[in-house]
Amino acid sequence: MMKKALTTAFLVMAFITFSYAQDITGNWKGLANGQFEINYTFKVDGEKLTGSSKGPDGSDSPIKDGVIKGNDLSFTIDIMGGPTKVTGKINGDVITLSFKVQDNDVSLDLKKVK
Repeated sequence: MMKKALTTAFLVMAFITFSYAQDITGNWKGLANGQFEINYTFKVDGEKLTGSSKGPDGSDSPIKDGVIKGNDLSFTIDIMGGPTKVTGKINGDVITLSFKVQDNDVSLDLKKVK
């Protein structure tokens, strides 16, 4: 009986923990297409995601309409002069972002800058 109660309590706690947005606040960087360094600065407030990106040309672009729920995130950012929808998945210390640029699929793994 005690084992069943402890198991149930653990599962409830795990569900509650994973249902909240992860705090990815800070600086992250990665390589787009294996060659272009991209830097992101994220700030999380509840399920709201804000921040900016610094592209290979050094220009900053603010994150718009950012949302983070559990391990999933999405936002819009200007890439090459146009709004681009970005989706992502948090997996431990890596964030994988996906988006399209000029009809080309781009995937980007970010790691937190220490």
